[in-house]
Amino acid sequence: MPKKILKQFTIGIILSTLAITAGYLISPIEVRFLKTLTPDSVLIGATYAIGSILFALISVWLGRMSDRIGRNRFIIIGAFIGIIYPLLYASTLNVFQYMGVKFAWAFSAASTGPIFMAYMQDLVKDLKEKGHYMSIMFAFQSLGGAIAMVLGGYLSDLYGLRAPYFVMSILFVMTTLIALRELTIEPIKDVRSQSRNKDFLFGIKYIFSKPALVFYFIINSAQSLNFGIKYMLYPLIIFSITKSDASTGLIMGTQGVVAFFVLLFIGKVALKIGTYKFAFITLFMLVLSGTILTQTQFIEVFWIAAGLYALGEAMYGPVQSVLIIDNVESKHRGEILGIDAVFDRVYATLAPFFAGLMLTVWSPQKVLLIFISLFWLTLGGGYTIYSRYIKNQIISKSLK
Repeated sequence: MPKKILKQFTIGIILSTLAITAGYLISPIEVRFLKTLTPDSVLIGATYAIGSILFALISVWLGRMSDRIGRNRFIIIGAFIGIIYPLLYASTLNVFQYMGVKFAWAFSAASTGPIFMAYMQDLVKDLKEKGHYMSIMFAFQSLGGAIAMVLGGYLSDLYGLRAPYFVMSILFVMTTLIALRELTIEPIKDVRSQSRNKDFLFGIKYIFSKPALVFYFIINSAQSLNFGIKYMLYPLIIFSITKSDASTGLIMGTQGVVAFFVLLFIGKVALKIGTYKFAFITLFMLVLSGTILTQTQFIEVFWIAAGLYALGEAMYGPVQSVLIIDNVESKHRGEILGIDAVFDRVYATLAPFFAGLMLTVWSPQKVLLIFISLFWLTLGGGYTIYSRYIKNQIISKSLK
């Protein structure tokens, strides 16, 4: 990696890790804080729903704007807003005020999420080992998120529910200061060349016009739906086997550790094997380990399978990055990643809802089996797209 890009990428990892850590600080306690504002579970649910809707709308709009006028300014503005909105959250007196602050949260989350991801992908798009470098970023993000969830709960126990919000603001101060100092050069020179006149559904049409992105969309749908129910079903299954809450934390923590260390090197493995072959290996890993999770009644077997499933999730990192980097032009990258983030959020919302309905009829392991079965469908659909539309393109390129 050239020194200039290495410096920018290193700064990018620091910024993204700080932003992720800040964002996850309140994840263990936000719903409890909301309960101090209202006992109404419908209003609490509506608060999250409003945030998701605002995030969806703002992500696509900001993504398109960043494609036209550059990403740095949005990242800096988003980090600065990140200083303010946690303090506003902590100052709210009722749930409706909290809902209002969700607009600021959505702008900041979009700017430091999909737009920042577009910035990082632009940096490495011409490098051979781009999947490896993006995996390293994911590793540190995973570690930051895990630390933040532990720290958020710890701060809440010691100093009250508002404490994580204050620390969150401090982390965004650090993020903003570093961004102001370092994000002065646009990594892509042609980022301003895009026409302003775009169809509202341009991004959706763009995704479904490219077989490689359809392939990605199919895989990502199954992955996102299963990720959406992971933190809901795993604790129920583990407790049904062990009757212990401590076991849940230990197993979930193991997954985080596995993901961190695997992500540090898995990108190089994916490069040697090839993106599409590695994608199918990843799917087999997820479906086999996931099936074991749904069948075993032994906690030791569940623990091992959970570790293998975390390995599969980590393997997906470079696949996801390379498919998007290689098949999305820089002038559209912000918008496409914004749309991708919207779909992820929709899946994360719908999956627990449908899982909750299924739990009224079936056990947690049977419900998990239904979601894991989506990977079998993904294997079929992905292979069909690959064999019909992508394989010949790869062969043609190799002959040139």
